[in-house]
Amino acid sequence: MEDVVLKMPTADVALIMQFASRMGWTIESRRNPVARFIEACSKSHGDALTDEEIQAEVNAVRYSK
Repeated sequence: MEDVVLKMPTADVALIMQFASRMGWTIESRRNPVARFIEACSKSHGDALTDEEIQAEVNAVRYSK
């Protein structure tokens, strides 16, 4: 699998979502991976990351290029 970032007008998203569904592809917004990462670092786990560690990871991924 390969990740691809595609920017398009909001009005076209429904059409692309329908096409992707027919092709068996998965579409997610850029915010979803970050939200999932933060959720995975929940304080309920014994080895949870601190807020600073979460921010450092997000910054490293988002601004590494």
